[in-house]
Amino acid sequence: MGLAYDYRKCDSNGWSEEDHKNASDFCWSMMTIDMNEITEKTHAEISFRFRFLEKLGFSVFTKPINQRQLGKQLRKLRGYKTNIGSLPRFKFIRRHVKRLENIVENDR
Repeated sequence: MGLAYDYRKCDSNGWSEEDHKNASDFCWSMMTIDMNEITEKTHAEISFRFRFLEKLGFSVFTKPINQRQLGKQLRKLRGYKTNIGSLPRFKFIRRHVKRLENIVENDR
């Protein structure tokens, strides 16, 4: 099954072409954090997971996270959905700590 996303429920009034491109690319970031939708309820968890990965050195972004900009982006994408399997926080953390463990083990 291929990666799919849907942002038709997002309020895209006034979006630029770049905003639409960012929305179509954002599914890859969602896959990294094991979350499948952006809602008011998931907003804080998504933000936490991006910051967690950044602290581990696994950020999906090319620049350090600016919390204000991330919050603005997530609000813009409320209603965004993907077909990614969502994991609870402890499984997300365990997966990335295992990843870090493997890096350390193989860095001899």
